[in-house]
Parts: sequence; structure tokens; C-alpha cells
Amino acid sequence: MRELKLIVFDWDGTLMDSEFAIVDSIRKSYEEEGLVMPAYRSIQATIGLSLRDAWEALTPGLNTSVQDRLTSGYSKHFLSRPTLPSLFPQVRETLIELSEMGYLMAVATGKSQAGLKREIEGTGIGCFFATTRTADVTEPKPSPKMLLEIMSELNLQPREVIMIGDTEYDLAMAVSAGTLRAGVTWGVHSVNRLLRFAPSFVLSRFTELPHELRLMQ
Repeated sequence: MRELKLIVFDWDGTLMDSEFAIVDSIRKSYEEEGLVMPAYRSIQATIGLSLRDAWEALTPGLNTSVQDRLTSGYSKHFLSRPTLPSLFPQVRETLIELSEMGYLMAVATGKSQAGLKREIEGTGIGCFFATTRTADVTEPKPSPKMLLEIMSELNLQPREVIMIGDTEYDLAMAVSAGTLRAGVTWGVHSVNRLLRFAPSFVLSRFTELPHELRLMQ
């Protein structure tokens, strides 16, 4: 029988094309605080981290009260956007195929619980996920805690789980948790950065995932 049972997806940059919305919301929160605006690429590189870790990476040494205001500002701007970012091409169709193949699926993301809930409900793909973990309810990436909690909840072993993500934070989390891991080429980190974590494969299109998983059986 197939040993692999669970696919855990990152959200931003893996399932949803939300890079611009995230960067724009961070830039607006900095503008409101009157802080020096980080470069686009610097902000892009923090996608996947918790907001607290993003602030520290972008502007080291900010006091807690400023970080809290940046977090509130980011949430306000992101959640008030009139439209949701789009899912990447063929995500919904591929999730249907994976479900029909018998895989459990979950989400582990640096988003907040409120942000993920809004986007899962807005895209209508929540039915595919057995559970989720966000950065505000457990330890953020690259800590393995998200994956460890998901495996404990679903009574699975690391060898039965694969993590799919677009950043080194996703793959580093998987390494620490002892799970399999795979990357995607359409997110914020380069393939070379992902290859450092020995992924089982790197997808160039989301529709390749069922085929790659069949090869692993």
C-alpha cells in the first residue's frame, strides 16, 4: 500500500497568487508609521514568515509597540482589500484529482487564522483540507511545530507526509519535522534556494503534482 497519505500545502505563493497584495499591505503599514520603506524585493523575501519575524527581518530593532502597530495596519489593509487574490492556475482542479486519489490534505501557513479563513471561504476550497495551522496559533515557520501538530492531530508519521511550498521556510520546516518535501517554481524563492533542502521534486506547474506523487508510490 502507498505509504504517503497526507499533502500539506503552504498557502501564499503556493496555492494563492497573493504576493502583490502582501507587499502592498506591508508598504501601506510602513507608510502609516512614517518608517523608511523597505524595497519590494526585501519585503518579497519575507513572505512565508510570521509578521513578527518579517518586521525583524525588514527593520531590525523595532520596539514591540511599533511592531504591534505594523501588524494591525497590515491586517487592516490586507483584510479590507475589495477582492481576494486569485488561486494559481488549475489549483482547484488538481485538488479535486488529489482527493479522488485518496490523499488527505492540509495547510500550514505564515498567515493569520483570520486571513486564512477569509481566503479559504472566499475561494471555496476549504472542503479539501482536513486541518490547518497558522502562524498566530502555533510556532511560525521554519519551526517544525505546525507539521508536528498536524501529524499528531491526524495520527500520521513523518514518512506519510509531504510538505509542498515555495520558500525555504517551508522546506526547512519539513526537514526539521522529518517529512518529505517538494518545491514550486512560481513562488518567491528561487529554485536554487529550494534545492538546498533536497526536495523530492520541484513543480513547474501545479498540475504536475498528481503525476509526481504517482512516481513515488
